[in-house]
Amino acid sequence: MAGAVSKMMDKLFASCSGDPKGSVHRAWGLTLLFVLGYFIFSIFEMININRAKETGSKALVLASIHSGIVHLILAVLGTFVLKRFPTSFSVGFFLGTLIIVANQNLILFGVFHQYQQGTIGTNLAFANLSLVLFLILGFFSLLLLHFRQDVVVAAVDTSKESSPTKDVEARSEAML
Repeated sequence: MAGAVSKMMDKLFASCSGDPKGSVHRAWGLTLLFVLGYFIFSIFEMININRAKETGSKALVLASIHSGIVHLILAVLGTFVLKRFPTSFSVGFFLGTLIIVANQNLILFGVFHQYQQGTIGTNLAFANLSLVLFLILGFFSLLLLHFRQDVVVAAVDTSKESSPTKDVEARSEAML
């Protein structure tokens, strides 16, 4: 079963295999545009629901602004992990976070698609943007999962003559 999935992923991302790390970074850049747009639109959705004083749901106001903040945190976390700290653990943590946020977007699509208070057009636009972001984050998760070995930075070999501890000791002795 795993061999069939691996072959399917190889075919799906064959055009990215020449520069896997660059492909992941470019895909993340495109994803960032949608994530930041989602953050801005979540503020508009919050204002839209808040205007409907009698019929607006405070829970959905909280859901829209919470999801916007979560996406903003995701943008910062993802950029930090991919650009500055791409270890095996951090990339795995980021993959898990991506999957959770993508599923949150699918839930938000279902909730806001049926919501009738406020401006219905804004609710539908927010719901559809949640669905699009679910698909984008899902695709990016597959891309990162497939090329995670190319993104992860190798661990530093401390078995050689020089080690961080010895370097610090040498510098402290030189200062004395």
